[in-house]
Amino acid sequence: MRRKRFPLPRIQRMKSSLIAVLFGLASLLPNVAGSAELELDSEIMKSIEDLNKSLSSNIAIGAAAASTSDTRELAELFAQVETYFVAKGGADDAVELTRKSRVLVADISASVAKKDFTRATDQSTDLSRTCKTCHTFYKKS
Repeated sequence: MRRKRFPLPRIQRMKSSLIAVLFGLASLLPNVAGSAELELDSEIMKSIEDLNKSLSSNIAIGAAAASTSDTRELAELFAQVETYFVAKGGADDAVELTRKSRVLVADISASVAKKDFTRATDQSTDLSRTCKTCHTFYKKS
């Protein structure tokens, strides 16, 4: 025995359509969120640039506490940059340069802790060169 189907009242059809549209839009959200996560925040890069300048100045005047603070912040920011380039894929050289930067930051911190500001200056110069090398290939105009 077949049941007779009655047409849904207009309001129920509209609700059904609205729900279908909302589910459709919701399925797009992971793609939008994913693409947003794969964009490197320009503020991070600006902070790295500013901290790198601050670090060089602090090393030049022998300000150990300020230099240590700068290296701590740089280490955190370079970790974020590395995570970005690993997730992006196809940027092996950027990953390597970021890892090199993280090692240099750790070395600078160790030199500052030993009050070896001459060595820290050389390492800071290497860090600036490493940043410039990466920017040659990846910095957006």
